[in-house]
Amino acid sequence: MARTALRSCLVFLVASSFPFSLFSSPQFGLRVDPVVLVPTGNSSGLQKNGQSLDNYALGYGLDLAADMTALSFLSPYVHLGIHSIPLNGVSGSSLQMEQGGLGLAAFFNPFPRMVTSLGLGGGLSYAALSSNSNTTVSGLAPYWRAHSEVGYRFTPSFSISGLAGYSETLGTQSAVFKGFSLGLRFNIGLDFLGSGGSGVDLETLHDGNLFPITYYKSEKVPVASVKLVNNDAAEIRDVKVSFTSGVYTSRPADCGRYAILQHNESVEVPIYANFNDKVLGFTENTKIQGEIRIDYKTLDADRSETKVITVVFNNRNAALWTDPRVVGAFVSPQDPVMLELSKYIAGLVRVRAIPEIDKSLQYGMGIFEGLRVYGLLWGADPSAPYTTVRNDASKLAYIQYPAQTLSYKSGDSDSLALTIAEALESIAVPVAIAALPEDVIVAFPLEMGEAQARATYSNLKNFIFDSGTVWVPLRASWIRDGFLRAWQGGADLWRSQPAGRPQLIRIEDAWKEYSPIPLPAIEFKPVKPPEEAINQAFDSVVGRFALAEVEPKVQRILSQVKDEMTGSQRNNLGIVYAQYGFYEKATEQFEKAVALDYVPSVINLANIAFIRKDFAHAAEGFEKALSVNPGNKNVLLSLARSRYELGDYGAANDLFLRVKAIDPALAERFSYLAGKVEDERSKG
Repeated sequence: MARTALRSCLVFLVASSFPFSLFSSPQFGLRVDPVVLVPTGNSSGLQKNGQSLDNYALGYGLDLAADMTALSFLSPYVHLGIHSIPLNGVSGSSLQMEQGGLGLAAFFNPFPRMVTSLGLGGGLSYAALSSNSNTTVSGLAPYWRAHSEVGYRFTPSFSISGLAGYSETLGTQSAVFKGFSLGLRFNIGLDFLGSGGSGVDLETLHDGNLFPITYYKSEKVPVASVKLVNNDAAEIRDVKVSFTSGVYTSRPADCGRYAILQHNESVEVPIYANFNDKVLGFTENTKIQGEIRIDYKTLDADRSETKVITVVFNNRNAALWTDPRVVGAFVSPQDPVMLELSKYIAGLVRVRAIPEIDKSLQYGMGIFEGLRVYGLLWGADPSAPYTTVRNDASKLAYIQYPAQTLSYKSGDSDSLALTIAEALESIAVPVAIAALPEDVIVAFPLEMGEAQARATYSNLKNFIFDSGTVWVPLRASWIRDGFLRAWQGGADLWRSQPAGRPQLIRIEDAWKEYSPIPLPAIEFKPVKPPEEAINQAFDSVVGRFALAEVEPKVQRILSQVKDEMTGSQRNNLGIVYAQYGFYEKATEQFEKAVALDYVPSVINLANIAFIRKDFAHAAEGFEKALSVNPGNKNVLLSLARSRYELGDYGAANDLFLRVKAIDPALAERFSYLAGKVEDERSKG
């Protein structure tokens, strides 16, 4: 017995040192198995008084095992067993076996309170056949055993199971003993020997470093990540992780759900948030605390734990140029501060715009000049100059919101460009941005397409032609030099870029990735410049642009004159002047053409009179033209419009009906010409 005890202790120590060194944070347990042994055979090598002993009776025994969890479902263990099996027909005789060995079990918990396992092990058995306490046959023999259990867990650390198994102790010729075992298993968790924890634990893997301008993305883009570890004594189920951060979040955000986490199992959890616009109040880098809540079940009991993490917000003006589309976050077409000014300027432009010049071009001129008159100035940001941060995308840029730029009346290149962009977008003129290494270009498209622009304008190199759209590029930092200089500077800078230059980023495309984020209500209202100052600036820039376009066209026409100008040449010269708003010069040329009996000039004179709201002379001219060509639908329509403006609704209606008989589609666009007569008839 001493030898057996010694051997068993050695086996236990060796086995204990082996598996426990392979796994971190193990969960230890003790298994106590009282069993009944049901023999199925024996060895003919065991004899007493020269006779083979062919049968064993039911035996009994006690198995002990020390185990630990590994890989969430495996349990290596050390086994000790003491078994006694009486011999059939031999009073006082029995087979005594003392066993020690190693094994591996796989356990499963299909339901919270249920435990199941399958195991296989083996080792050495000291077997002794005794009679009346006198040992007659003894020796060491190897054994193997298989076992299974199904039980009920009263607590995570204690369960009772029904046990069934099969084992064989091997001899030199055949089995010394083989048979089934039935019994109970008492599973006792030794939590104090394990990882020392309980419940769940969090380890921060990535701290949040966030930008207020993209706070809304926190619902889809993680603001941090943590490692969730189950330190509980058993598996946990129905795990739900959520995050909230006081007044800065609108509601708890669902960060992840996990059906089951085994003891010591870990999972990386992305932390999402539902931040709201209160973070736009951060004028400096700010740390805020957030609470991670973990709800889960242990067995069938609900539990919850909370952990605090810190996330860092940059200031509300911070951005990175790694993605130039970030400009979309700063351009809000509904910014009330900008609307106060841009709608005012646009209203003045609308009254003074020349119909023959591209409408978008004139609105671009008016907005740019209006902001110049307002007093905007360029000034490099001393702490983060645009040219420095643009060429090092890892550095934080400081970009002002347009409302801030209007308040300060100055800004770096990017801030000025976005202020111009927002002003145009707020009056429904689309904008694109090109964040170049040297400066920022803000561009807007003409209403006309590429073919018409190429046929209309002289200096085509000042435009950007992109897939049929014609863009007017402006160098934002040159705002004090006026629209035409900024236009020239923007075109020159664009052309100077090497191959693969940055592309124009349409604000509407940037908004798909970065939603416009207006500042919360601020106590600022821009002071509107005097109407006279804006009107003067607008008229000046339109006049200079028109003159620059007219002069080369006039010279081309004059270069074709041999002796005296013909009526057609006079008419063409008048059209050039009229296209750019030089109505006095146009009228002079049309009158000279009429004097040369050039009939189309009669219509052109009437058109100028209509534009200048001289409807009486316009009607007179259209009637004269109609007498020459009674079926001209365009002249009929122009005369109808003139009569309508003079209040002669009956004549306007009759002329409208003649147009309708010739071209119903054309008439449909001007159906208002018959409206007054129909109103009078309905009243009668």
